[in-house]
Amino acid sequence: MSDPDQQEGAVVAVVTERAAQRAKELGAEEVLEDLRRELEHQPRLGRLIRTVAEGTQRVELYSTRIEGDVAAGRPAVNTVHAYAPAPPWPPTVRIAAIVPEDPPRPQL
Repeated sequence: MSDPDQQEGAVVAVVTERAAQRAKELGAEEVLEDLRRELEHQPRLGRLIRTVAEGTQRVELYSTRIEGDVAAGRPAVNTVHAYAPAPPWPPTVRIAAIVPEDPPRPQL
């Protein structure tokens, strides 16, 4: 039997209301939606932060950086998403946070 994580469309990916609001404030709605769609196919995208337990289910936390767009006035942002592989089915991803990257500090 094949791994359900690898089946096309097998993962349900959503953006939390707070992350959607923050993306709107940062002008990053489009790139966040692009990330959401990509996570439907590659839920383990990014850097694994840690694995935690929510009840009897294992949840993996990942961080992903999205480059800024100077022309659009959008800073680079970092996102955090939680991936809950099955069971229960279907596997799910929720993008829980999006924060702007701090600008480089000038040398003192």
